[in-house]
Amino acid sequence: MQISHLEYQLNDSILTQRKLRLRIGAADVRIAIDRAAEKIRKDVEVPGFRIGKGPAHLVRKHHSKRVNGMAFDELRKAAIDQVLKQLPDKDQPFLPPEVEDRDKVKIVYLKDLEFTVKYMVDPAGISKRPEQPGQEQGAVIPGSQVSHPGTGPMGIPSGPQLPSAPSAGPEAPSIPKLTEEQ
Repeated sequence: MQISHLEYQLNDSILTQRKLRLRIGAADVRIAIDRAAEKIRKDVEVPGFRIGKGPAHLVRKHHSKRVNGMAFDELRKAAIDQVLKQLPDKDQPFLPPEVEDRDKVKIVYLKDLEFTVKYMVDPAGISKRPEQPGQEQGAVIPGSQVSHPGTGPMGIPSGPQLPSAPSAGPEAPSIPKLTEEQ
């Protein structure tokens, strides 16, 4: 979903945390609520109508918590994605953004929606460091792990060692043959 009227204010007063205040226009709120009502309309019962045949305004009224929750989730995700595309790398989230005081956020048909999200950022840019040339992502950096025979990574015992070269194994015990004399 592309939000047509979106305003935001970024608070970066804390080194490792950002607060992003978002305001979504009433038209976008109406569209999101109508979409959510249409999605659940097929599966819900509205008094006086067969399942899936209730009008949208009655679906919104009788199933408001579910409709508003779905609409808010769609708007939140779209707004955050849209704003984060505009922010510089130093303001990109290290951890996923969380809505502040979610229980106090009320979504109302044909009214602007305002809420705040907070998230952690990486002040040193460690997570944004480009990979070294010739090094695949996830590759082990030499010297970063202690390993020798009998131990695994980080010096943890790895159990009995298997022989490095395949061998024929121990010879099976010979079974004496019975002869006719016995």
